[in-house]
Amino acid sequence: MLQSLSIKNVALITHLDIEFGERFNVLLGETGAGKSIIFDALNFVLGAKADKSLIRYGEEEMRVDAVFTNLSKQIKDNLAELGYEDDELGISRTLNNEGRSSIRINGMPVTLSVLKEVGGYLVDIYSQHESVELLKVKNHLSMIDKFGGEEISKVKNEVKDNFLKLSEIINKIDKLGGDSFERERKLSLLEYQVNEIEDANLKLDEEEELKEKINFYQSSEKINEAISICESLLNDGVNSCIDQLQQSSSALAGFGEFDEIEDCRTRLESARYEIEDVCETLVDIKSSTDFDEREFERLDRRRDQIRSIIKKYGGSIEKTLEYLEKAKEEYSEIVDSEVILAKLEKEKEGLNKSLLTMCEKLSILRHEIASVIKDKVMSELVQLGMKSSRFDIVFNRFDKPSSNGFDNVEFVFSANKGQDVKSLSKTASGGELSRFMLAFKNIFASIGGAQTLVFDEIDSGISGETGNIVGVKLANITQNAQVICITHLPQVASFGDDFYYVSKKEESEKTVTEMRHLKDEEICINLARMVVGDDITDTALKQAEEMRGKAGKCIKK
Repeated sequence: MLQSLSIKNVALITHLDIEFGERFNVLLGETGAGKSIIFDALNFVLGAKADKSLIRYGEEEMRVDAVFTNLSKQIKDNLAELGYEDDELGISRTLNNEGRSSIRINGMPVTLSVLKEVGGYLVDIYSQHESVELLKVKNHLSMIDKFGGEEISKVKNEVKDNFLKLSEIINKIDKLGGDSFERERKLSLLEYQVNEIEDANLKLDEEEELKEKINFYQSSEKINEAISICESLLNDGVNSCIDQLQQSSSALAGFGEFDEIEDCRTRLESARYEIEDVCETLVDIKSSTDFDEREFERLDRRRDQIRSIIKKYGGSIEKTLEYLEKAKEEYSEIVDSEVILAKLEKEKEGLNKSLLTMCEKLSILRHEIASVIKDKVMSELVQLGMKSSRFDIVFNRFDKPSSNGFDNVEFVFSANKGQDVKSLSKTASGGELSRFMLAFKNIFASIGGAQTLVFDEIDSGISGETGNIVGVKLANITQNAQVICITHLPQVASFGDDFYYVSKKEESEKTVTEMRHLKDEEICINLARMVVGDDITDTALKQAEEMRGKAGKCIKK
């Protein structure tokens, strides 16, 4: 439920902190006092379009914070899928004059799309000016299924499982080449690809070896020059490094009885042998660096061939060889596919029949549930003073079944006698739509959904006993959910649990909206004011108390 709402610099509101009750919350006040601003702020923090015109005149930024507690298991499960597993959810949203907005859920920044999804789980707002979920045709089928409960859920799962199995079989058939023409085309392509890769005779480390050899040839002139310098310094003439090491070793040869000197002589001999070995290796390298233009061109062509092949089949020799194995397997499967395809086609035929049977079963169930919903909605609408209204649920079928069956459903409605039923969004006025919502919510209240329901002027166009019935319906909803309602009818308001009075006043040459929680003794005074205006009489007070008593409330004198 919505535990608290903090509003800063929104329209006429400078700063307002509201603590809501768990059940039926009623917002009272004169027209224009700012009640709808509170709903605008709530819409904003739940993901509605950011409107800079809502920022209070003279301020740089507006901010709204909402805290939700006592979340139902269903809502917790939905939020857990989005990564929110806390028992309490805090939402904060700001908007500045430059149009920049920031959104945080439990202190972490989120996108607007995430906020809208989270907000949709938490609150349903029913307003004359807001687009609501019930108006969206795409939601109508899921509402029927939701009402059907476990019985319909079981059949839906069977349809989904069957559809997935059928899709898997169809994918296998397609993978094997589909029809004969497609198989031949696929075989021809695979054969060409296998031959192309095999003819290339790829080896795993070959590309790296080619790169090293080509680089060596390209550097051969510099390598020869460097080796010549080394030969000259190490082993060319009397003063070469090897010659001087040999002379040094000979100079120490007569002192073998001295261990340290003999050790040094031995090390000089080892150094001479090592350098002689290095010189021999360099000579071998030099002899192999003679530039061979034909060999260089062969290596370069081979490198281009490898690059061309791996570009087609994976980007590396390793991936190209993996593709080769897969292509061979697929080729073999298609060659041997006639028997496999015959078996798959038989499975496909059986699954198709099974799917259609299950879809038919699901559709029959949906029609039965739709009939129950229709009767219940009509009963509710009659009680809500809409005796001439008509409501129907229109079924159409898609050409092909899906994982959700083949039904396409739309709710249609007519508020007036002699008027054809049409889409809800085209026929229902604000007040009619609010009462239609109320009828639906009473029917669906026990099967979950948002825990907080917000009704903006649900009493538009009604009075008297119908208002009393609207109050009863709203009170019924609070057995399973929290209700926040703006009303001008005392009959509706009398069923409230927590009352808030919204007013505006001038302060420092500015108009500000305020809101306060009414005490028990103030409730009947304000109900009486709704009956007779500001000149409250004892009769009006008594009438207010009677309304509260009729609503089953305890009136404190």
